Amino acid sequence: MPTITVSQKELYFAQAGQGQPALLFVHGAGGDHTIWGEQFRELAKDFSVIALDLNGHGRSPAREGAGLQTYVEDVLAVLDALPLPTVVVGHSMGGAIALTVALQRPKNLIGLGLIGTGARLKVHPQILELCQTDFEKAIELVISWALAEGVSPELVQKAREQMQRNGQAALSRDFLSCSTFDVMNRLNEISVPTIVICGREDKLTPVKYSEYLQQNIPQAQLKIVEGAGHMVMLERPHHVTGALREFCMRLR
Repeated sequence: MPTITVSQKELYFAQAGQGQPALLFVHGAGGDHTIWGEQFRELAKDFSVIALDLNGHGRSPAREGAGLQTYVEDVLAVLDALPLPTVVVGHSMGGAIALTVALQRPKNLIGLGLIGTGARLKVHPQILELCQTDFEKAIELVISWALAEGVSPELVQKAREQMQRNGQAALSRDFLSCSTFDVMNRLNEISVPTIVICGREDKLTPVKYSEYLQQNIPQAQLKIVEGAGHMVMLERPHHVTGALREFCMRLR
């Protein structure tokens, strides 16, 4: 995996494909770049694709500082290193990061993909408490709310293993970051075309969150995916990949 240095710490990311625009994938709480496996593989056939491990996740060591602030620095550093017009695609907490990045108007940002996210991400107090006191119970609670009914046991295990792999400190830091995030009154400042994608059965960031994004971001479109929950890019990967491909084709 390629690396760049941010505040004297290495930041790892996967990179593949050619073509414009580039897509920069930003994972959510407790995750890492591997959550984007299907989208990364398929969209690399048409575009340049990059998926990073935010600091404290995957192969990127943690940095000191408030979680969301350092995560935004990570994304801005990768954007700055890219010579291509880029669409930042973020899931859940990654969507909060993407929105914060967009409000800073980096010169090569030309679009946003907001997946299972919102303009405010207040976290249930039970999740915050369990992240501190019982990591395994926290994971099971998040999974029970994150996936639609009837998903395969393999998908449940994949989600579980990812949070276990990235650890208690990352999950706790991530949800604390989400709980303080709020740009509800700044969405009209977003100046790039945006696609908002949400699973119909999303319990963590319900459809009304995505509808608010679509209604308040200029040039935003909304796609609701039936039969999917919060982990829509895993539960209905072809739907998400197809929507992103169509969106990026129109930006060419």
